[in-house]
Amino acid sequence: MVTAQDVDGGLDLESVRALFPATRNLTYLDPAAVGIMSRWSVHAMGEIAQSHADNGIVATAAWGEMIEGARRSLAEMIGGSAERLAFTQNTATALALVVNGLTWRDGDNVVVPSGEFPSNFYPWLQLRSKGVHIREVPMVEGHGDLVELDRMIDDRTRVVAISAVQYSSGYRYDLAQIAALCRKRDALLVVDGTQAVGALWVHADRDGVDVLAVSAHKWMLGPLGVGFAHFSERAMHRIQPSVVGWLSVADPYAFTHEPVFASDARRFESGTEVVANIAGLSAAADLVAEIGRAKVEEVVLDRTAELAVALSGVGLTITRDSDRAHWSGILIATSGQGDAILHRRLLAAGVRCSLRNGLRFAPHFYSAAEDFEVACDVLRGGSN
Repeated sequence: MVTAQDVDGGLDLESVRALFPATRNLTYLDPAAVGIMSRWSVHAMGEIAQSHADNGIVATAAWGEMIEGARRSLAEMIGGSAERLAFTQNTATALALVVNGLTWRDGDNVVVPSGEFPSNFYPWLQLRSKGVHIREVPMVEGHGDLVELDRMIDDRTRVVAISAVQYSSGYRYDLAQIAALCRKRDALLVVDGTQAVGALWVHADRDGVDVLAVSAHKWMLGPLGVGFAHFSERAMHRIQPSVVGWLSVADPYAFTHEPVFASDARRFESGTEVVANIAGLSAAADLVAEIGRAKVEEVVLDRTAELAVALSGVGLTITRDSDRAHWSGILIATSGQGDAILHRRLLAAGVRCSLRNGLRFAPHFYSAAEDFEVACDVLRGGSN
């Protein structure tokens, strides 16, 4: 187990890497696509499956305690409230709670950058059938133009939707700044936090985020098929449950004929939980807490700086903002030509990264200098 003593004054990288089996045989620089799970998460998920096999319904009380503990841990990690956090399948299903839970009127509008990831773009487009206008903020230097975003918000803007980190450039937005723009017109700020949470310190309540949607399988280093949504107080009042089931109510075991919705965010959870996946997500959050949120962010940003120097040394051009405040764990590098060929070469050599406007690298807190050396050696043509 990684302990507080292990990270005092710096990460004990050897013990951290030992928690991630994939680091033994892969140079894994791709949690911006899909992260790798730790032994903590695998063990937590296995325990749930074993208890299910051994005890069936008898195990459900312990599962309920685990789920509420996970809710508290995640809320603490994002600077929010456990009472306003609901588990979801993924980012898109979390955003669907907003799309389907607000009462829309003909002529309302949603403001969203044109370069958003599809999970935070496609759901809003479906509102066109309700007479809702989708106002696309133009992209400039890898991020939405915030001057234009401010100009597009008016009294009919119900939602401003944006990612905490732009998936195609790694640009990190100042969410508090955008929240202030939303508050002027009483619009909800809805944030896709999947490219940030787990690597960067997100402050949902402090920064004025009304809805934070997160999938577990990227920077959280959790399992596929689980995530969460966190709501502000005003979002809790405005958004109504749109998918309702037996767990959406205050007392699921009362089996009332008419639903009496839970007063907290459990109202947005309709049916039987994906218990094993929540256990895996909870363990991932525990690991971040053990290392420390601020320490994780510091290490991730430092790793990207180290990798940027290494990639520049083999002739690649790094594209990102000069201000560290806008950095994330994503680093875009390009050769100017032949990026697809370089990408295939990297994958063949066991170096995992993605092709997004160039080569998209994403080191995490388990990454080491040796990973960067391997990647650079392949880019030089030293490996097949």
